[in-house]
Amino acid sequence: MKGMNSLKKVVAAGLFAFGAVAMSFAYNAKELFGAKLYNELKTKGYVEKSFFGDENAKLSLYPKTALGEQAASSWPAGQDKPVFLVEELYLIPKEKLGSGEPTKTTIDYASKVIRSVSKMKGMQYYSHSSKKIKTLYAEAHFIAGPHDDTRVEDDVAGDADGLEKYCMLDDSSLGRANYRLEYRQRPDEVSGSFINMTSLKIGPLKALSPSNLRISLVITDCGDYMSVYLLTQAKVPKLSILEDSMYNSFSARLQAIYKWFCSMF
Repeated sequence: MKGMNSLKKVVAAGLFAFGAVAMSFAYNAKELFGAKLYNELKTKGYVEKSFFGDENAKLSLYPKTALGEQAASSWPAGQDKPVFLVEELYLIPKEKLGSGEPTKTTIDYASKVIRSVSKMKGMQYYSHSSKKIKTLYAEAHFIAGPHDDTRVEDDVAGDADGLEKYCMLDDSSLGRANYRLEYRQRPDEVSGSFINMTSLKIGPLKALSPSNLRISLVITDCGDYMSVYLLTQAKVPKLSILEDSMYNSFSARLQAIYKWFCSMF
């Protein structure tokens, strides 16, 4: 019995040490976002802001972390400023991610999720134009290069930091297009960005030239919570007729990506 008790103590100590190490890589959500934003997130679950044609637009919802700040400043300096921006921030208790299994509610697992591009196929979203739930991506997978449509399997092995890939997304309204994906990973957060490599249409207009759309996703470990920050930046013609369609289209996409991410745990 003494031997068994000693073994239990060793196992307990090991689990405690593992938990302590894991928590040491986590942020405190209230400190990270400030009391006002934290309370709003706790009450509503998410906060959103959008801008169209605002030369003085300033992003404010991103986590003030290395990858959060990198996402917020990711628009190329030598490129005309984006006309449209929408950012969304979610805070979800880890226990509500899937079954709440601790081995899954980690940054390493989140990293694998956002690299599982093929599993985005069939993702659902709310279409404001059709006023119903529709399939967002009829097809989704990695490809060999920006203009090489040879299918490549999901790359989910190891750490994602510095990984650059290409993918094809067959979007229900934007059409079939290729994207470059840029991944970054730290012990406490992981991020991914989609940059269009081919032109995209908004309605009848060829509104987005290559590299004029950037969709970023940052997942941050906040102890008992995970924060999910999503950002769309787009350089489109500054036409008032585009404002509502851009907002409806891309806010719905960000919400769909968030729901898909949560469903993968």
